[in-house]
Amino acid sequence: MEEFQLWSVLNSGLISNAIYQAGIFFILWVAFRAANQLTNEDPMLNKILLSLFSAGIIFNGLTVSAILSLVLQNTAYGLSEIGAVSVGATSFISTWGVEGVPEMSLISNPIMAGWWLVVAIMLFGRIWQKK
Repeated sequence: MEEFQLWSVLNSGLISNAIYQAGIFFILWVAFRAANQLTNEDPMLNKILLSLFSAGIIFNGLTVSAILSLVLQNTAYGLSEIGAVSVGATSFISTWGVEGVPEMSLISNPIMAGWWLVVAIMLFGRIWQKK
């Protein structure tokens, strides 16, 4: 595989990751709308189901973030394996490169994990607070 092919695969991965992330943000908006519609008179089952729905959204958001990190690290690994020496490739490898073959982790990016934690607190707080 050549350097150009790796960059092309990276761009394809970034596009599909962005589309999936947009879908996650849409269903996150739906969850916040549903949480805002809950009242004290709603049955407990509604709160439980909305909490499960919200937890699924947060898990998917963490997964998309982890896949993005994995795609970037795998591209850096691939560029280092083929011995790419261009300035862009060298800079990319120094930014995203890891020792050995990259592995996926849901908390590979602590900033995104923190962001999703804040979203979870906001969402579950809205679902379970007395209105």
